Amino acid sequence: MSVILRLCGPRHLPSMCSSPSKLWLSARLLFLGTVVAAPPCFAESFHDAVRIAWERDPANQSFSIDATSSAKSARAAHSWFPDGPIVAGQYLDDHFIGSNLGYTTYQGSISVPLWLPGQGTATVRNALADEAVAKARIKVQHLLSAVRVLDLASSATLLQKKIGNLRATSDLLDRVTQTTHRGLRAGEVASVDFDAVIGEKSDVDAQIAQSEQALENARAELNALTGTDDIPDILSLDGRILGTQTLTLDPSRDPRNEMAQAVTKSAKAAYTLARHSYMPNPQLGVQVLKQGQFGSPWDTQVGVQFSMSLPSEARNTPMVMKEVKAMGAAERDAVQARRQVAVEYRQTRASLGSALTMLRQSSISRQALDARARDLEHAWTVGETPVIEYLRARRAALDAGQRSAEADVIWHAAMIRMSLMAGRYP
Repeated sequence: MSVILRLCGPRHLPSMCSSPSKLWLSARLLFLGTVVAAPPCFAESFHDAVRIAWERDPANQSFSIDATSSAKSARAAHSWFPDGPIVAGQYLDDHFIGSNLGYTTYQGSISVPLWLPGQGTATVRNALADEAVAKARIKVQHLLSAVRVLDLASSATLLQKKIGNLRATSDLLDRVTQTTHRGLRAGEVASVDFDAVIGEKSDVDAQIAQSEQALENARAELNALTGTDDIPDILSLDGRILGTQTLTLDPSRDPRNEMAQAVTKSAKAAYTLARHSYMPNPQLGVQVLKQGQFGSPWDTQVGVQFSMSLPSEARNTPMVMKEVKAMGAAERDAVQARRQVAVEYRQTRASLGSALTMLRQSSISRQALDARARDLEHAWTVGETPVIEYLRARRAALDAGQRSAEADVIWHAAMIRMSLMAGRYP
């Protein structure tokens, strides 16, 4: 059963402590954080696990390099010219063809390309937009890395609780199996009852093996992320992480929305640059010509060189339309991101409230069903009730314990997600 909560909430949530209802919710969280049983010991905190996972994330360095490269491109775009100077030279001599008239020409030129109107500014803005996209991706990747650690820690913690409940139940059933076996040999217990006990014990042991395998898988993934298979401690984080923080759950400030907006701005900047690059850059330069023929004194000339390619629809239209399609795709992704984030914010806030209610009710149910199972165990040992009824009661108590453990993990994970959504890493 999955305990992974999704990010959710309304489009704009005020501070958690900005209304009486928020104060009541914070008080409930703080109270539950003090009454829940002490969690098992863990080797590292959740904060350390997130920090190590982010340091080890290869996307961290990759996106940082992208941001640095875009910043340098923006600085380089402030240059006076869009490209480097062009040097050209020619040498002509009639001796090569055997005429030997003494006609020789030396020609050299140096020219530089010129910015088209508005092209330089558009290039700078495009590079700055790319830098903003890279920085937004860093924030998104940081959030995703933290959420991945939380997902694995939640799953592993629940599996640990589940294995503990199953082992306790297996120990009880082991005693029942021994007692039933002695009764079977003495002729006091029917074989069908003994088979039922064996089947129940085998089913619980199979669940233990399956849960241990799932726990090992989660540990392996944690080891890949953090370099250790220790399970981060999320149960020590309670309602105080919300009561001591001013959390404003605003979907518009979510890193995923910020990245979608940055990508949209980058696409628009690229479109603007394409519109201002409607033809190849013109070139302006100086040309020197030296001619020698029969000792003529007018052998050296200096002039200005200018060349310009005229606009072409065959070149410009595909270039502009490519950016138009990219801009449309970016706007589509931005709308989808806003919708998804708004839904996830609302779902997580609802999950937190339901988990608190489920935790309270499941705790009451667990205590009642545990007491019922103990009473039926005593009744069975004195022969007042069949063993099948006791097994059913024990199974109900086990299920109640699992629901209680799941609710405990869910509300801790929900609070941590709310903190992550607000940009805080507890």
